[in-house]
Amino acid sequence: MKFLIKTLFYSILPFLTQYYSVFLHLNIFYDMKDKSSKTPVVYTNRRNEKVYLKTAPTKSGKLQYCAVKNISKMNPDELLDYIPEGYEFYENPREAMVYFRRIPRYNTTDEEVEIVDSVMKQHETVSDYIIEKGADEIIIFVSQMNKNDEQYLGYRELIAGLHFYRRYEDVMKFVKTGKTYKAQRYCWRSSVDDWITLESGKDLKFLAEKYCRHIGRDSYYELY
Repeated sequence: MKFLIKTLFYSILPFLTQYYSVFLHLNIFYDMKDKSSKTPVVYTNRRNEKVYLKTAPTKSGKLQYCAVKNISKMNPDELLDYIPEGYEFYENPREAMVYFRRIPRYNTTDEEVEIVDSVMKQHETVSDYIIEKGADEIIIFVSQMNKNDEQYLGYRELIAGLHFYRRYEDVMKFVKTGKTYKAQRYCWRSSVDDWITLESGKDLKFLAEKYCRHIGRDSYYELY
């Protein structure tokens, strides 16, 4: 009986080996196909720098999400090909640094951002600005360049390229509490070095038109 089993085994062994090789080949093929078709999620900031998303364990053993630039020495399996629900890439307007964070609960709306942006588009001197929608505030960031600079007027194309590397400073914001807005500007005086409130009201457009026009002018520093 043992002889028959042994004989039967050796008789079907070539077939098992053949089909195992075929199965192994197909498995490797599909595995390679899956890996090659996996496209990692990528975010490109204003400096045209690409940022990818990976997971990394914390000291407690939990996973955290990290935004990374250099992926040359990373295993492709470490990069995520999707954005987890409830998270987003965030680009800091100041120096274009990119972070990955939980999506905040926004009390501000896109319509309110549009109101401030429409006012800034009519600005007589400032043209290079960024408006950020915060959880409870709408913040205006500006660069040092303005419409009246002779250098800007003479080298617009060059200056447009410098947008990639320029820094922006937050100079004014509108803080929303319920249905009320507070217009604030930053005060760099050593005795203050903080945001100061200029006026509160329920009409965002009125506040924006009243105070945004001072950005980039000497009168900005006289606002209290």
